[in-house]
This record gives sequence, structure tokens and C-alpha cells, in this order.
Amino acid sequence: MEPSQREDELEAVFLLIRDCQQQPSTRDLASVLKRPDEEVASDLKMLALEGDVMLGDDGTVALTPQGQELGMRVAKKHETLQCFLSEMLGMDRSSASNEACLLEHTVSDETIDRLGVYIKAPRQHRHQWRGGQEEDPCMIHCPLSALTDFKEGDDVIVSMILGQERAQRLLDLGVVPGERVRIKRKLANQALVIQVKGCDVALSPEVAASICVEPLK
Repeated sequence: MEPSQREDELEAVFLLIRDCQQQPSTRDLASVLKRPDEEVASDLKMLALEGDVMLGDDGTVALTPQGQELGMRVAKKHETLQCFLSEMLGMDRSSASNEACLLEHTVSDETIDRLGVYIKAPRQHRHQWRGGQEEDPCMIHCPLSALTDFKEGDDVIVSMILGQERAQRLLDLGVVPGERVRIKRKLANQALVIQVKGCDVALSPEVAASICVEPLK
């Protein structure tokens, strides 16, 4: 069995157990993998011989500690990659999931750990809205700053954008990670007019606060 096929099947078993809170049947797994029951049953016998799964007399599948460790690791890779591609790069979730399926078999654990830290960091930032209301009381201690934290005339570099829908709109305007942005005008309610790629763009406070940036060095 190819390593990628082994990983896909153990990931599927792990997710079915995690999400359904019960051991899946061969038919359940075949349905998720979109493959014939007979093929999946044959693969499961091989996985059992390799010490990844245990097959019950009632047709259910359980993971061994070895199989659970690998299935959980692959699931983590997939979910981290999908989140990065959709939330950070603005891909739709279906396309991001398909891309993650390809990448999860080759990306290293270290890369996934670093991506996880990168994704979580801006979610821990606390932004103040007009009237003093916070977007999320759990958002604290972010190493990055929001675009609204800077003043008129500042030049910054876009680090990341929060939120799939906002990300897509901003990407269409040229506000992409790595792009240089200048704050041309800042209003009392935190709305901004920025200059990007030589064009002036007006941003609402909510959209401006979703753009994480670093000062231009």
C-alpha cells in the first residue's frame, strides 16, 4: 500500500471516530473515501497486519495507538493547511480542502507546527471598535498589529488577513500578504483610506482591523 493511501485511510478512520464518537464500519469508511467496500475491506486487512487498526467481528474498525498517532497527525496537517489556504490566502473551503489533501502527505511536522502558530497569532489580538466594544474577549497578546493601530503617513507591510470573505475582497484590491501599504487618512471611527499599488482604497473599521501588518523596516 502506498504511504499516502495508508495515511488517507487512517485519517478517515480517525475523523470518523472523533466526529461520530463511535467506531466506524467498513461501509462507513468506504462511503467517506468514495471507494468500493471490497477494496476498503482489503486495505483494512493490510492495515491490521501492519498494526494500524483492529477489525471487530461486527465489521467495525478501531485504531491501535500506532494508527491513531498517524491518523491524528495527518488530520492535523490537513486541517492546518486548509485553514491557512482559506483564511490566510482567501481560497474557498472546498478548493482549500482539495489542495490540503495533496499537500498533507509531503509537508513536514515542523512546517505544520509553524503554520499553526502563524494562524493562531492574529486571532489572539484584541481590537477596539467604536464605543469601546471588543471583537472577541479572548483575543489577547498578539505579536502582530492591526492596520488600525497605525497612524496617518505610516508605511506598513501586510502580514495576513483574517476572514475568508474579507480576504477575497481585499485580495481583489491588491491588499495581499507582503504588499506595502501607506495609511493616507485615518478617521475617528478607525475607518481608513490607504494607498496600495498607487491607488487609494477606503476601508471600514471592521475590514481595516482584520488586516494584520508589520511596520516597514
